[in-house]
Amino acid sequence: MKDTWIDKIKYAYWHMLPYDWRPGQIWYRLKCLTWNRYTTVKPRYLGHTWCDRTELMPHMMFEILCQFVERECSPGWVEWYGECGHKITVDGEEKYVMDEMKDLIAWWHQVWNKEVGEVEDILWAEAHKHSPTSYFEPLEGSDEFFEWKQRFASDGDKEIWKRCMNALNHLERIMAVTLEERLHRLIKLIPYMWT
Repeated sequence: MKDTWIDKIKYAYWHMLPYDWRPGQIWYRLKCLTWNRYTTVKPRYLGHTWCDRTELMPHMMFEILCQFVERECSPGWVEWYGECGHKITVDGEEKYVMDEMKDLIAWWHQVWNKEVGEVEDILWAEAHKHSPTSYFEPLEGSDEFFEWKQRFASDGDKEIWKRCMNALNHLERIMAVTLEERLHRLIKLIPYMWT
């Protein structure tokens, strides 16, 4: 049987044209580039400007978890609860993976992005009320080099300011340890993040 011109076109389409360059795939890539940006993750709590990578990484990880639960899990094909539900051990206690995901998301939204910021705002406002005035004093024997100094209105202002700064530093250290622990828990969920 002799090949028709349609058979020749089919052969060229299926055997010669690379898969990525077929019209259906080109259309799919254009849709992914413009509408469904699957590989572009924008954290909801960060602006569009530059931020330090130590801030960006946890935001990205938790945003991926949030998008997974919001977009892929409900309704989903995975049985998260019941006899066949996936379980994980957290702090020596066995719990369902979906409960762990929801706990991490609740902590991220409520504690990390809301309550910690509110406490920091209160401490910074109090510290600002008692903040020192800054001035530069020339170093002895030099006209080019200056020493930065602070002057407080009273010793009480100095004490309150130091307490606020120490509280802010202490809060930052506690939250850094807590964030690291939560990120470790999030990493353990990676094998379950499929649908």
